[in-house]
Amino acid sequence: MKRPFTRAAIIGVGMVGGSFGKALLERRLAKEVVGYDRKEDAVKKALSLGAVTQGASSLEEAVRESDLVVLAAPVMATLKLLPQIAPLLAAGAIVTDVCSTKKAVMDQAQKVLPPTVAFVGGHPMAGSEKDGVEALDANLFENAIYVITSPEAEALARIKQLVGDLGAIPAEFPPAKHDELVAAVSHLPHLASAALVSAVAGRKETAELQLLAAGGFRDTTRIAMGSPQMWRDICLTNRDPILLMLDELVAKLQELRLLVAEGNGEQLYTHFAQAKQFRQNIPARDKGILPQIYNLYVYVPDHPGVIGEIAGLLGQSGINIAEIELLRVREEEGGPLRFGFKTLNNLRLAAECLAAEGYRVEMQEE
Repeated sequence: MKRPFTRAAIIGVGMVGGSFGKALLERRLAKEVVGYDRKEDAVKKALSLGAVTQGASSLEEAVRESDLVVLAAPVMATLKLLPQIAPLLAAGAIVTDVCSTKKAVMDQAQKVLPPTVAFVGGHPMAGSEKDGVEALDANLFENAIYVITSPEAEALARIKQLVGDLGAIPAEFPPAKHDELVAAVSHLPHLASAALVSAVAGRKETAELQLLAAGGFRDTTRIAMGSPQMWRDICLTNRDPILLMLDELVAKLQELRLLVAEGNGEQLYTHFAQAKQFRQNIPARDKGILPQIYNLYVYVPDHPGVIGEIAGLLGQSGINIAEIELLRVREEEGGPLRFGFKTLNNLRLAAECLAAEGYRVEMQEE
């Protein structure tokens, strides 16, 4: 099978860079993957984990003769890397990035890169609060929305194909529009999560709060564990769209505060009901905006192999499962499993199949 790229250079072999390199190699999308990182240990670990085929001791060694260069660094570092690699790039190379903001990176690439190379901005809507190459996942991009943008049609088409080969779903947006959208659905949630943690952490009853912090607090604040450097850089390079969304959030919090202060039960109920309705309409996916998923909740006992038993029953009936999620199963008691299906027909067939076997099921048809 012909590989789309002969030699790929990964600049920054952390969790995302390592995942990218591992995926390229496992899917045979590049013959060689060269890794470079300021931290020598990161490159050694990447080699041992099969994320790269060789390490480079300098940027020049990494990018020379590479027909694909992936800048897998925080956005401020990427802005500095672009002029550094510009004179080192091979003619015909395609350079791309994985940064969470696009306009600043695209402007810098247009300004400093030579006309003999092409730049395609990229933003995989996938990640983790974990960092370091040890956290790599060759399937990180599977089913994730992967934003790409470039004025250069041929290079854009090649990266679009690559993104699809990585298992992701390519989505094209102009840089400024991308930044506006992610300010709302990605950047604002992180800032709100960090603010919530700070508000609670400022109280004196630390031990008691940690004891009582339940699933709601943990789930809401999980993303606050993301890389401080990455989020600092996002705020610095997407300031205006983030400020607009922060103003919106502050206004909504002030409205909510007034309702609580007034004891306005009717308006509080309406506020929470509208929020619930909007949230229920978001597909139950971890990786970006994907088609509707129809959910089936199956209540199961806690014993080994129960997930396999249910999946086996559905498989024997010719029912395709899109997602499986374990939801708060208590030891020795059991709990619900969520099975996601791409069609309403598969949802109903699965419910009938499992109900006939004695399982308690609940369908979510909307």
